[in-house]
Amino acid sequence: MTKILSLLSLTAFYLTSFFTNAEPWINTSDIYLKANIQQLADAGYINTPVTTYPLMWEDIITDLNKINPSRLPPKTQQAYFYIRHQAKLAKQNLTTLTAHLSSKNQRFNSFGDNFIEKNSIQVQSTYLSGNFSAKVSTSYINNPKYGNKTNFDGSYLATFIGNWVISLGRQNRWFGPTWDTSFSLSNNARPITALTLSRKSAQAFNLPFTKVQIPWTVTTFMGKMDDNRIIKNTLLWGFRLNFKPLKNLEIGFSRLAQWGGDGHSKSINTFKDILIGRTNCGIDNLICNENNPNPANQQAGYDLRYSINLFDIPIAIYGQKFAEDGNADTYSYITKAKPQVGIEASITPFSLPSLVFFEYGDSLADCGVRDNIGDCYYEHSSYATGMRYHGRTISNLYDNDTKSYVLGAITQLNINTHLTTKLRYLKLNYDNRDKAPNNPLIGNPLTSIAENMTMLSTSLRHSYKNWRFTLDASLSHSSYKNMIDSTNSSNLALMVEYNL
Repeated sequence: MTKILSLLSLTAFYLTSFFTNAEPWINTSDIYLKANIQQLADAGYINTPVTTYPLMWEDIITDLNKINPSRLPPKTQQAYFYIRHQAKLAKQNLTTLTAHLSSKNQRFNSFGDNFIEKNSIQVQSTYLSGNFSAKVSTSYINNPKYGNKTNFDGSYLATFIGNWVISLGRQNRWFGPTWDTSFSLSNNARPITALTLSRKSAQAFNLPFTKVQIPWTVTTFMGKMDDNRIIKNTLLWGFRLNFKPLKNLEIGFSRLAQWGGDGHSKSINTFKDILIGRTNCGIDNLICNENNPNPANQQAGYDLRYSINLFDIPIAIYGQKFAEDGNADTYSYITKAKPQVGIEASITPFSLPSLVFFEYGDSLADCGVRDNIGDCYYEHSSYATGMRYHGRTISNLYDNDTKSYVLGAITQLNINTHLTTKLRYLKLNYDNRDKAPNNPLIGNPLTSIAENMTMLSTSLRHSYKNWRFTLDASLSHSSYKNMIDSTNSSNLALMVEYNL
């Protein structure tokens, strides 16, 4: 018995030391890791907030070390071992080679999608040492549409100071509890170069006079949008706070603001006004004209996710509301916040663990000038290119004035093989108007006219030793209001990864 206890103690010590220096965060490239983390969080094994990406590894690993996997139900046990394996890879200094071949560019880039453009190669190397972490990611694109042939998307330098992480790099972000798209911030566009400050651990605070502990985390960044746009070198500030007042309830608050850039103020006083929301023309004695343009384009919103067990089936409802700032024509403080809602369930059809979700969103915000006419979301009077980078919206995959209905399933076929399937019905730009249909720097980059689209897409991923293969396929049918013939489209892509 003494030998057994000694062996168990040594094993526990090994696991704890093994996980203490994992790579700082989880990025948006692995939807299966996100699904497994969410599953353990809903089951009460992971206590940290998990709806902000990049997601810090710190608390995920701490909670993993508290779990006895032999006592987990089989489905939860599979999730545990998948997360633990990814944590093991995150700790290692790896170099990964990736080749991506596809017949077309990705029109929509969702969580778990790694490449926007077709036919590219990528080399990534990660390095960890003490309080320092770095990643160098270099991509070459044969015929780019959204930027240069060579880029460093995914690269970063990071250091730890106490319970804080300071990083500089080009990282994809995802704010909110959704799976397919996010009205606040998503990885639909290429990442921008940004300086970021994040909490390393969501150490809880105690409610006064109670024993209630609430884990919380916060992240904020300042980046530069250095693409071709109306206001060159626009700055983008982002902020997100999220916390778990209950084990099955997570709440988040997000803000985005474009400011600065060529010909616009970059002063501390201007940024102070942004922080308190005093940047709306006609409000707080702010008068806007040609000589004094609107100093910022702001967005703000909140989201929540609540999970329950219904007839032994884990179910969650989630959603967010996100609003643009005031419109120059109406002097209203904010446009009406638009909803995005979803429901998900963890089921096992044919003994295959699956997360099934349905999401609905409507991004047509009434500007207050014309009924049922949008062109407000992700737009602005001064920052006319809007919340877009290299021709793609940094938030909702389907841009403004769109109704989206998405049914999806994330399935584990076996320990090494996973499948994601989505059926989308989209009413793109359904107000049938665009701010500047002939100017590629202004207006809806997806379509300048109303387009009804039905799309079926699937992604099959298989891992074998140091190799990973991903096969993506999609079929879509589009019809148009403007007496244009309907169109059909298809795309086929193969991604091959190898860890040296």
